[in-house]
Amino acid sequence: MKIPNPDGLESEKIVMENLVQGEHARRLLFQAVSCNTIGTHTDAQATELAMLKLVTRCDCDYQHQRQQYLSKDMLRFAFTSQRKRMSTVLEFDADDEEQLEHGYAKRLHTKGASEQILETCTHYLNDEGVKTVLSDDVKAEIANTIVNYAK
Repeated sequence: MKIPNPDGLESEKIVMENLVQGEHARRLLFQAVSCNTIGTHTDAQATELAMLKLVTRCDCDYQHQRQQYLSKDMLRFAFTSQRKRMSTVLEFDADDEEQLEHGYAKRLHTKGASEQILETCTHYLNDEGVKTVLSDDVKAEIANTIVNYAK
């Protein structure tokens, strides 16, 4: 199926199920990209622009996600050269059981230098989308993947 590409060209729709396994993981990815980026597909910086274009091609309306999860007085930690990451707090309706994790109506999404973010992680989502303790072996495998992507 052809869809309008944010670049103005016709392109193939990306089937998100082929990229990310599990509905929960896809929802988290859409929230992270939509709400922890600045700008739109017409004025964002290069990396954020690529992420916004990806979710747009996956039928995610990032503007709707922002309206749904970012409050007017949202909390955002801007990227700095010391932190090497950016984080945004999303707020959920306390009655939305599907979004709540451990009873909390807020979620922090972070992006930035992969190796530094990995060092702060204690858990990850496994192939079934289940929160799992990040073992030293899995952490080493992820670190190796990060190094290989950087080549």
